[in-house]
Parts: sequence; structure tokens; C-alpha cells
Amino acid sequence: MRYDLAAKKLTENLAERETKQQGPLRDTEVHTKMRIPFKIDDAIMVCSMANTTQMAKARIVGSVHGKYILITEPTAKVSERMSAVLDRDFLCSYFNNGFLHIFCSKYQRHLTDDVVCIEYPASVEVRQIRKHRRIRVNIGTEFTIAGAADVFPAEIVDISQDGCCMILNQSADITKGTNISLTFNLPNEASVSGLQTVVARTCRIQNSPATEVGVSFSGPENEISKILNFCQFCMFFDVEESSTQG
Repeated sequence: MRYDLAAKKLTENLAERETKQQGPLRDTEVHTKMRIPFKIDDAIMVCSMANTTQMAKARIVGSVHGKYILITEPTAKVSERMSAVLDRDFLCSYFNNGFLHIFCSKYQRHLTDDVVCIEYPASVEVRQIRKHRRIRVNIGTEFTIAGAADVFPAEIVDISQDGCCMILNQSADITKGTNISLTFNLPNEASVSGLQTVVARTCRIQNSPATEVGVSFSGPENEISKILNFCQFCMFFDVEESSTQG
């Protein structure tokens, strides 16, 4: 769902209402706060400061610099049957154009059924991050080679939104340009099936029968989007440690 028109109207109405109630915002108030380059419908990650295990992915609906940010209601999954709405103090992470903006904010009020207003931060930490940074993982996968029926096991050791690196302990007829299909479960429990990839490189590991294979993803888009969501989640919270698949 895109929020462009609804966000514009909602932001204008809220700004007009607050202007009538509080008067215009002084320039000195605006310039004491860093402008964050929010884009409507971009993802923003929200983590409860009271319970750091509660994290949620929301979407930017609108913002007024120095005053407030409008986001979709951040809801964290507690269990298979329970979810929690984050409505107190929280840590936010927003990625834009290679830069990660990290800031503290707090819930202000509900505006509609699925949109909330949060506080615009007084200070922001900015980190430059590679857009396609590889996330270290340990994920078991199975793959098939185009035109063949055999299924081979492998281990994915790092992944990004555009490709991954695998370790093969079993002999398979793979060279640069080979088309292979992958099936695996991501650490966030998302299941990726029938992911189409193209081998970009192969390298025999010294003193080992294993081979390192780098592949680039080619489709389908719905499967790649699952990987993108996982990588963005890790990137927003600056995950450096290896993720493990139990």
C-alpha cells in the first residue's frame, strides 16, 4: 500500500491543527534539529527501549521537520498468537541513500486505525553503510542445476539483497554462468523457495574438497523481497555477528 496522497492530506491537516493551537514554529526551533531525509513509504525499524526483544518494521507516512513523524503502527510479534504495539519510548533506525539514521523517539498519539504520530528527534546518529552489505550467516540450503534433477546440499555463509556465497562439500558440475535454483529458510523464519540464481564465481578451497561459489539473484521478485527484508532488518540494527539457523 502506498500512502502518498493520504500522508500529504494527513500531514497538512495535522500541521494546520497544531499551528492553530500552538502558533508557528520559530526558525531557531527548527534549526536545532537535524533534518532526516524521510521518504514516504520507506521502511523504518522500531525497537522498544523498555524491552529490546520487541522490534517492529513500520513505514513512513509523513513528517514535519522538527515537530513529528507519521508512521504505520509498529507492531512486534511476541509469539505465534500474540503481538504487541510499541507505544512508548523506542529506538528508531532509518536507512536512506547509504546512510543509517539512528535516533530515539516516543509515541505521541494515534491518528487513524493504522497510523501513529511519533516525536521528531532532537539528535540523530548517522552512519554510512554499504547498501548491499553482506550479512554473515550459517544457512543450510538445497540447490538444483538448470536442466538436471539432482538435488545438492550446500551452506550459505553470507548473503545480501543481490547475491550470496555458498560452500559446497559435494561435487557438482558448476561453472561461471551456470543457472541454479536455491531453497532455504532465513534466520527470521521466512521460507525462500525456487530462488533463481546465476553463478558469478567458483573457487576451490585450499587443502579441502569444498568449493566456494558466489551467485547473483535473478528472481522471482517475491522471493528476493524476502531476502531484502531480512538484510534490511539486519542492516537497520547494524548486525555484525553471524546469524545462525537452528
